Amino acid sequence: MTVCPKCHTVHGDEHRFCQRCGNPLVPEENVPPNYCSNCGTPYFPGQHFCTECGQRIKGTAESRPPRRPTVQDDLFYQPRPSRSRSQPTLTKKGFPKWTVGLVGLIIVAGAYFLWPQTSNRTPMVASPGTPVVSSPPVGRIDTLQREVERLAEKIRSAHMNKDMNLFISCYSPSYPDLGKLERETYETWKNFDFRTVSYNISNIRQFGPRHATADLVWNFQLYNNQTKAYELHRAVVNVTLEEIGGIWKIRESKDMGYS
Repeated sequence: MTVCPKCHTVHGDEHRFCQRCGNPLVPEENVPPNYCSNCGTPYFPGQHFCTECGQRIKGTAESRPPRRPTVQDDLFYQPRPSRSRSQPTLTKKGFPKWTVGLVGLIIVAGAYFLWPQTSNRTPMVASPGTPVVSSPPVGRIDTLQREVERLAEKIRSAHMNKDMNLFISCYSPSYPDLGKLERETYETWKNFDFRTVSYNISNIRQFGPRHATADLVWNFQLYNNQTKAYELHRAVVNVTLEEIGGIWKIRESKDMGYS
């Protein structure tokens, strides 16, 4: 068995170059494993969190608070020079600028209230029956992104270790045909060994306080126990999520493509 030293993709002994990144392959025993810096558990490509202690793997993207811009970063709007309060800026006629601004505000307010109340002047309100859609706060979206990543990581770990209890815990009790899903998963684990499992999450949308949808793209490298050959598969799944007891689970799923 040969392995790519860059992306850790497993190949057969007859292969010389990686089919994913093109690097030369080396024997499996020559590739040093990667371990969690907190508990020492080995981790695999595409893994975002440690399966033992939950620590984020170093090198993965982390959300960082935006850096507050400094005066040196402001290239277009330089700070105004400070003025002494005892020396107000005067206009050409000798009046302070704030006096001119106050007069202008009074004129605008008077024109608004004295304007004729005609039929063309109608209040700007939403028409009856028009739904009002409010976007969730940015902080809520970031939290939901992390929760979906944690859910996908549990599914990845369940496939790698063939842990049915962990796998079923990712699904809601109201998931349709949960028993059928368990039987089909057992059959897959019987015929295939999962070498690598990676995923990509996109199109996360929340509707209601405890419901959301997301698209999961799975990439599997499997070893077929019947043909004794390695296979690469890709699956796109649209999932509907619901929050149960503070934990997000899959309520429904729809296959969007499998190859």
